[in-house]
Parts: sequence; structure tokens; C-alpha cells
Amino acid sequence: MKTDFPPGDRTYYVSDERLHAFRQLTPEQKLRWVEELATFLRMAKISREKRQITRQNQGG
Repeated sequence: MKTDFPPGDRTYYVSDERLHAFRQLTPEQKLRWVEELATFLRMAKISREKRQITRQNQGG
């Protein structure tokens, strides 16, 4: 099942507490957070692609 959501249609809720906590991070901590998020997203994308290839190879 392929579902594409235009980025403009996505919404996110972040609490005031979470925003405050993020603002308290040092620039180095913020960069590390962004790098960890990017790594997670790459891993999720690779995993999804592998599942799709496996399904295709199984004929499903």
C-alpha cells in the first residue's frame, strides 16, 4: 500500500514544554539531535525499501 502525503498537508503538535526544552539545548546538542533524527529516517527508509523488495520477490 503506497500512500503519499503532500508535505503541506502534514501537521505536527509540539507542546510548549518540548519547545522550551529544545530551546535550552546547546548548539552542539541541537546538531547531535538533528544528526540522530536524520540517521533514524535513513534507517526507516532503507527498512521500508527492503520490505518492498521482499514483497516484490515473493510475488505480493
